Amino acid sequence: MKKIWILVAMFALSFTVLAQTEIFDFRDLHEAYIDVRVNDQSQVQQLADRFSIDKVSRDAEGFEVRLWLGARDYEDFMQTGLAYTLVHPANRWGELTMATTYAQMANWNKYPTYPVYCAMLDTFQLCFPTLCRVDTLLSATPNGHKILAAYVGTNLDGSQCRPQFFYNSSIHGDEQLGFVMMLHLIDYLLNNYTTDTQVRRILDNIDLWICPVQNPDGMYAVNDSTMGGWSMGSGSGSNRGNANGMDLNRNYPIVGQPVKNTYEPEIQAIIGFFETHHFVASACFHGGAEVFNYPWDRWVTSAVTHADQTWLNYVGRNFANTCHQYGESGYFTDEDNGLTPGGDWYVVTGSHQDYLNYYQYCRDVTIEISSDKSPDGSELPQYWNSLKHSLLDYVEECGFGFGGKVTDSLTGDPLVAEVFVENYDLNNSEVYSYLPCGQYYRPIKAGTYWVTYSAEGYYSKTVQVTITDGAFLDVDVQLVKNPSSVKNVAFSSLFLYPNPAHSYVNIKIGVDCLASEGVIYDALGKKVMTFDVAKDEFSLDISNLHSGTYFVQVCNQLSMLVIQ
Repeated sequence: MKKIWILVAMFALSFTVLAQTEIFDFRDLHEAYIDVRVNDQSQVQQLADRFSIDKVSRDAEGFEVRLWLGARDYEDFMQTGLAYTLVHPANRWGELTMATTYAQMANWNKYPTYPVYCAMLDTFQLCFPTLCRVDTLLSATPNGHKILAAYVGTNLDGSQCRPQFFYNSSIHGDEQLGFVMMLHLIDYLLNNYTTDTQVRRILDNIDLWICPVQNPDGMYAVNDSTMGGWSMGSGSGSNRGNANGMDLNRNYPIVGQPVKNTYEPEIQAIIGFFETHHFVASACFHGGAEVFNYPWDRWVTSAVTHADQTWLNYVGRNFANTCHQYGESGYFTDEDNGLTPGGDWYVVTGSHQDYLNYYQYCRDVTIEISSDKSPDGSELPQYWNSLKHSLLDYVEECGFGFGGKVTDSLTGDPLVAEVFVENYDLNNSEVYSYLPCGQYYRPIKAGTYWVTYSAEGYYSKTVQVTITDGAFLDVDVQLVKNPSSVKNVAFSSLFLYPNPAHSYVNIKIGVDCLASEGVIYDALGKKVMTFDVAKDEFSLDISNLHSGTYFVQVCNQLSMLVIQ
């Protein structure tokens, strides 16, 4: 949740100031949950603007807001003078049944220790070498854990430009159900590839990555052998925040603001991972409620509606309805029977889903899958039965809509092009074709649309498409080069070394050039950096750029740069 620390002056909240229902020394705690009663939605938002909201419940008398306070929030909260009730945890640490060996996970009624978790991923790729590979997103968190993602599919070498999908969970370390569900999903996909037609369809046509835990330091906060709800005063169990006491779901780049390089290490790793992929859709799993939450988090829908709201509502309703079909009575019915726009629940900034939608052109959603953040191990199989079909169906949605290749009409060379739905796309909801295939994918609700394809140096082309739900329309487009284009690019007179590079690159210009400024583009053709051209040969600091493929342009010269 959004966190603004105001320690020099009290921010006036329009609440009645009451005596605390319980007084204790926050400084004894690494983090704490408290409940606050407010009267209306505007007061909920005032709290969200200042602290991290865990959940909101409404009744006839108003709203009950559960706040998460990290250590740096305590003084700020106490200045408000608000009445609060400390949430006494169930002390599930010690009650949660942990699997200490791989074999003990066979019935999926335990939570794995950290060594068992790592052993499970290692075993998946060892036993299914043609279907699974484990990628390391971060080799060491502040507390020495790894952030890992399992690729599951039949395109291990990446030679086919398929739609890419990303599942991840437990950005809050004390929300552990999604962690086990993601491990169970990997296991199910791998073991049922030859027998389940839907699984085979997914693995044969979609590149799927699954990151079971984005915040391992929070999940294994005490040691690598225990997890559960936090225990007041003892510091035992799992923490919502990371090792630095930060709520990671409020630490992503804020919509509309420049992307920085000062985020938490876990966030930097996820950002770097996304910038080297082309994810069409994704989801992040949480606990504490049961609802499919779609963008935007930053705005209420009456102010800014996501361009794909009809599609998001459609796939979200399908997800919830399928949970109702296979789950126990009353499951997944929060908010509008299991569905809500994020900002209409309460507005936050710096969220995972807003970052991916706005900066990565990816349809990302937040899925809260259990009111109990730490269900007993005996309940895990029922949750799996309730969620399995919804999980599989949502992955397939990234392969529906329309897509194809954008190429040069004469040479057939693939192009990086913007794919823009006219009178529809806004706030970065467009998508882009990407190299090396010139491929693009665009999920969208059934209907008829006019779509414009644009690439630098080419005439734009607008075509009409008619989409059916649950189906894919192949739309290949050839663009005609514009002879009056300013860019007649040469690749032979701009020298970059070392290449691949890391923190710096030397640039040598082999032709006469009067330009005072150069530009670096990413693989999608987005401008990511400009630099001064002071002389024919100079060194350039590129330490702020993530690993990946870039293009450096000076005058009419263009060269490819790989950053490791």
